[in-house]
Amino acid sequence: MQELAWWLVAVLALVCAALAGLLWLRRRAPDAGAAARSEPAPADAREPRALGLTFPAAVAGAGLAPLPAPGAPQRNPVAALVAPPIVRTPALLVAARARRYELRDAAPEPVLVLERGSAEDWRRAAVATPTPMQCELLSGALAHASLLATAGAAAEGDLYRLMLRAGTALPLARGEMSTAGLRVVPAQSLDAAKSPGLAAIVMGLHCAPVYLRGLRREVSAIQADSAGWLRRSSSADERLRALLQDLSRYLREVEENHAGAIRKPVFVARVADFCTQTEQQWRLALAAASGARQRLEAGDAKAGAAEELAQRSLVACCAARMLAAWHGLRLALGDAEPAATLPLRAAAQSLRAAGLEGSEAAQRALGATVQAIEAGFAGEAALMLLLRLDSLGRVLEVRGPVPVE
Repeated sequence: MQELAWWLVAVLALVCAALAGLLWLRRRAPDAGAAARSEPAPADAREPRALGLTFPAAVAGAGLAPLPAPGAPQRNPVAALVAPPIVRTPALLVAARARRYELRDAAPEPVLVLERGSAEDWRRAAVATPTPMQCELLSGALAHASLLATAGAAAEGDLYRLMLRAGTALPLARGEMSTAGLRVVPAQSLDAAKSPGLAAIVMGLHCAPVYLRGLRREVSAIQADSAGWLRRSSSADERLRALLQDLSRYLREVEENHAGAIRKPVFVARVADFCTQTEQQWRLALAAASGARQRLEAGDAKAGAAEELAQRSLVACCAARMLAAWHGLRLALGDAEPAATLPLRAAAQSLRAAGLEGSEAAQRALGATVQAIEAGFAGEAALMLLLRLDSLGRVLEVRGPVPVE
């Protein structure tokens, strides 16, 4: 058995040696073929014409295909599968050299017009102070302004004039006028989707000096005059105290972003609700002042009745001034209606009839607000905004807006 096992081991060793030899020979064969191909051909093989041999010319239908011409360009097979890029004409060329850009609806006059401005209009307009965000929005909306053609010697290269049609600034800013129905002339010169923001900025810059500056002075005066009774006020005056704080806070928000406030229906409705609440609180304050006066005149008042009457009169007068201020803020947002003058007139008449001490300031505030509401919202007029742009289309300076006749 041991001899048989040794024989099997010997046979397996021989088989393995044979297989290894065959594998080595197969690896050597490709290397030899490559070396043979890399050897230079003999001179006789390279120069068949030197031996006087001739070959027939290629004939159509023969087994050999004709060689390509030496100057034929080689095509890239990958490039043939890729479509060439589509060359589009820049959109800026559509609006090039137009005298004015217009945003039109069905009316004969355009809703918005952008054209070159003149130095004379620039000198007559007052300097405006837009925020950096407003300047950025103006620059983006007037991206094609530099392509406008000059309208004569009076036009300046860097001055532009933006005009809004009368009665369109407020509905356009609030989105009540659909931009889908607006037509741009020439095509692609303006972006109709950005027109509500433009209208809000123009109207905000116009209404700030007309309404908000006077309102801020009046609210500051009310706070100064109310400091005494606010420290001694009872729980019945807490709601009036909160309304005064809300008045200052809402006015500050409108001052910081008038263009955004007029586009918030909830904000405008909240201001109208505060007007109603202030009217109710004023009636309660007037009733308290009248009661204190009657008790003092009847002679059955306790000690300190005169001081109580003075404090109640001051509270009633401050409440009347707050009522006028809230309606003034509502007017600045373009929401005041002619019917809003009725409670203001009634408040002024009640103050005169009550004969409260120090009611003259409240009567003047109520009368001024009534006149402002009857004059109409200033944003309803046709407005013109003047801008100076740099070579990159960025807003450098803004003047106006100026009402246009």
